[in-house]
Amino acid sequence: MDKPKKQSSKANLFHIYRQPGSRFYSVRLMVEGKRRRFSTDQTSLKSANSKAAAIMADIKSRGFETAIRLHSRRRAEIPSDPTIDEFVSLYRTITTTADSPPSRISSERYIRSLERVCQSAGVKRIRRLDAAAVERYKDSYIQTALPAKDSGAKKKKTTLKQRDATSVRTTLNGILRNAAAMFSQSLLAAYQLRGLALTSPFTGAKLRRIAIKAYSPLPRDLLDRIWLSAALLRDGDPQADEPASEGGKRSKNAIDFRVPHPDVFAIFLLELGLGLRRNEADKAEWSWVNEGADERRFLEVRETDVFTPKSKQSRVIPIDPAIWLALNEVKSDARFIVPGPKQKPKRAADGTKSAVYRCDRAHRILVTWLQKAGVSDAKPCHSLRKEFGSYVATSFSLFHAQKLLGHSTPAVTSAYYASLTDLPHLQNSRMGRSESQP
Repeated sequence: MDKPKKQSSKANLFHIYRQPGSRFYSVRLMVEGKRRRFSTDQTSLKSANSKAAAIMADIKSRGFETAIRLHSRRRAEIPSDPTIDEFVSLYRTITTTADSPPSRISSERYIRSLERVCQSAGVKRIRRLDAAAVERYKDSYIQTALPAKDSGAKKKKTTLKQRDATSVRTTLNGILRNAAAMFSQSLLAAYQLRGLALTSPFTGAKLRRIAIKAYSPLPRDLLDRIWLSAALLRDGDPQADEPASEGGKRSKNAIDFRVPHPDVFAIFLLELGLGLRRNEADKAEWSWVNEGADERRFLEVRETDVFTPKSKQSRVIPIDPAIWLALNEVKSDARFIVPGPKQKPKRAADGTKSAVYRCDRAHRILVTWLQKAGVSDAKPCHSLRKEFGSYVATSFSLFHAQKLLGHSTPAVTSAYYASLTDLPHLQNSRMGRSESQP
């Protein structure tokens, strides 16, 4: 007769240990021949032992399977040395649940900038991203983007356009500022609460704000000519040249100004007459228009299912009667003020939306039309918004311009338009006295 097997003296014991790269202690236990191993979700040895003892007590009182189901819910651990992808995942989790998260477009722009820096600097884990790695990226970017100064040296082939030094450094500064946004004091504190202690690798780097150039208004005769000829943009210009063709075939991107472009005309009115940004004009809806008691009309830029204001705050803009009459010339039963296709946002693998314009072609046509009219600004359509801001600032005040344009701070408005406003009267100042007066 076989002798019964004796149970090991360690049959009802547990062993506490910590796996490499994990902050949390794990427990390996055996109860009456049954083994199990899982995380205690505890970072201190004392708490881990207490948790393991509680598990053992539940096993004895509730049974092995029930206790294991209760305690084996593993939490998503943050590795002590996360990769860039793991860090990005943590950033998305924190910003999604934050009280005042950045917009999805801004968040993805920050992430792309960080990934660009890390890839160029050869950094695969976030703890390896330090000031030295940032400097390596800066040197690499400048050497690639700027033409070689040594005429005897062969220039490296690059897909980047050769630009001037100011343009290169401005772009580089923007990339670094975007990446540094993921290491703000509030985010560093949030990472710390989740067990990831970091310092900003961009501390000490020259992240100067891009200087804002004061706006120089368009010549009055040019602005009048543009406004008067806008009707031809809406109805078509019979005197316009026929689009150029190659081999008897017209390019699909050729622009024929002989035919009406009501969508382009609507964008023109929204940007010049109401100072809307490109994305705001693209997503503006007729439901945004409200009528006051005195029959004045206002347009409220507000969040919708396909649009989020840049400042995340709505703003109300009065509509000039002439602008309202002109907008009604192209009004349709559609949802959006600018006639065009329905919104078709692109979605990345993580479900985030990228910047997509409904009426991208209409915007490009407006750019070409303004350039043909004589607007030499690098961003002709944005100059329409600035022209609106210039008018409000000089006719009313910088405060009104800030509110109607939706600037985040008065400093931005002042930088653009303060030089256009009148100087204060110095009637009783020393400058107003004669030279004979003390």
